[in-house]
Amino acid sequence: MKKIVLTIAALTFILSTATEAYAQVALANGIISGIRLASRAGKKGEPIATNTTTATYRGQTFPMQRTPAAMLPKKGAEQVTAIETQLDRFHTALLADSTSELCTPEQRTAIQSAMVNLARAQSSWDLQAYQKEATFYLAEDARRKKATTK
Repeated sequence: MKKIVLTIAALTFILSTATEAYAQVALANGIISGIRLASRAGKKGEPIATNTTTATYRGQTFPMQRTPAAMLPKKGAEQVTAIETQLDRFHTALLADSTSELCTPEQRTAIQSAMVNLARAQSSWDLQAYQKEATFYLAEDARRKKATTK
């Protein structure tokens, strides 16, 4: 638990002092690190019953993992729904326009919080598909922001 709190504190410090592009990379790395720490803390348990598909955008593929409502676990259902809702918002923005930014700073914070909360709720779940999808959206957002500043 201390490692998770320290990781979040360090990430917050980095985000508050870094440039916008660097902050996005730091956020993606922080999300991945926080989830890895949380998943190492728990024992291997039952996986989440999900539907994972592969999506493609601009020649890049990324996983999209969604849990049917009937398959949501009792423990962590709220957190699974929260992360999937955030990821769906990013995906909708991705497809709506190929040049607009995907997220606001508040939305980046919300996805980070949702990932950490899910990792805390059920640390034995494999969250790699969620991590990869979130990282893809954040990288695409950074690419779009860089393109608009040129």
